[in-house]
Amino acid sequence: MLNIKILKRISLHFLFWLIISGINVGFTFFFMPLKIVIFSAIFMLFFQVLVFYINSLVLFPRFFSLSNNTRFFAVSTAFIILVTVCQTWVDYQYFSKLLMPQFPLNIQQLMMILMRYFFWLLFIDIVSTLFRMQGRIRQQAEQTQQIIAEKLNTELKLLKAQINPHFIFNALNNIYSLTYMKSPKAPASVLKLSQMLRYVIEECANEKVTLKSEIEYIESYIAFQQMKSPLEQNITFDYSHAEQEILIAPMLFIPFIENSCKYSKVEENPDAFIKINLSTGPDELLFSITNSIPVTGRHKPGAGTGIENVKKRLEIIFPQKYALDIREESNEFKVKLTLTLK
Repeated sequence: MLNIKILKRISLHFLFWLIISGINVGFTFFFMPLKIVIFSAIFMLFFQVLVFYINSLVLFPRFFSLSNNTRFFAVSTAFIILVTVCQTWVDYQYFSKLLMPQFPLNIQQLMMILMRYFFWLLFIDIVSTLFRMQGRIRQQAEQTQQIIAEKLNTELKLLKAQINPHFIFNALNNIYSLTYMKSPKAPASVLKLSQMLRYVIEECANEKVTLKSEIEYIESYIAFQQMKSPLEQNITFDYSHAEQEILIAPMLFIPFIENSCKYSKVEENPDAFIKINLSTGPDELLFSITNSIPVTGRHKPGAGTGIENVKKRLEIIFPQKYALDIREESNEFKVKLTLTLK
C-alpha cells in the first residue's frame, strides 16, 4: 500500500514537471533556435524546481500554520523575490550573453524578464503550497478517522465488558433463588451457567459470532429461565427461517429477552407469555419479541441499562443500518429490530 502511494506521488510530480517543461518550451519554441529553446527551458526549470521543493520541504513545514500564516507568506514572498533576483542576475550576466551576445538587454527588457520570472515562481510556490496543504489535510483526515476508529473500538470494548457483570448478576440471583428453595434444579443451573459464561467470556471476545452460536446461547438462557419456577413458562422461540451461518455482533438480543422476562413476570404468572422470533432475508436480519404485560403489579415502562447498551452498540456497529421499534399496545410490549447486513 505504501509503495503504491509513493508511486502515485512520484507519477503526479513527474506529470506536473512535464507540463511545466512543455510550457517553458512553448515560450520560446516559435521564435528562437532549438538550442536556445532547450537551454532556456532547462534554465527556468532549475529555478522552478528549486522554489517548489524548498517551499515544500523547508518553508511550509517550518512556518505554515492554520491559525496564523502571516509569517509563512512573508517568508515565502521574500524567498521568491530573492530567487527571482538571482535568476534575473544569472540570466543577465551569463545566460543571455552566452546564447544571444548580439542582442544585449536594456533596462525595460530586464524588468520584463524579472516580472515574468517573479510571477512564474509565485505560481510555482502557490502550487507547491497547495500540494502540501492537500497532503496535510489528507493526513489530518486519516488521523481523525484513526482516532474515531480507536474511540469506537474502545467504546465497543467497554460496552461489551458491561455485558458480563450484567448477565452474571441476573444469573446468580436465579441460582440463589433455586438454592434458597433447595430446588433439585440448582446443580443443573450451575452447569448451565458455566456453559453460558464460557460463551460470554470466550466467544463474545470476538467482534462477530455465528448466528448459530447466538441461538444456542438464547436457548440456554431460556432453559435457565425455566429453572426459576416450578411452573411451565410460556416462552416460545422460533428461528426456523434464520440462516444460522451468518456473522453478527454477539449479545445483541439477550437484553430484550431479559427485559421481557422481567416485565412479563412470566416465571410467576401462568397467563404470561413471551414470543421470540428470529429470521433472515436477503442481506437482512429480523429479531422480534413480544411479551404480555400483567394487569396488576406492572413495572414502570422504560429501558434498562442492557437496552441502552444495545442501542449504543447498534449506533457504532450498524450506523444508519438498523431500525429499532419499541412500543406498548393492547397489554403487550413489542420490540422489533431490523439489521441491514450488507
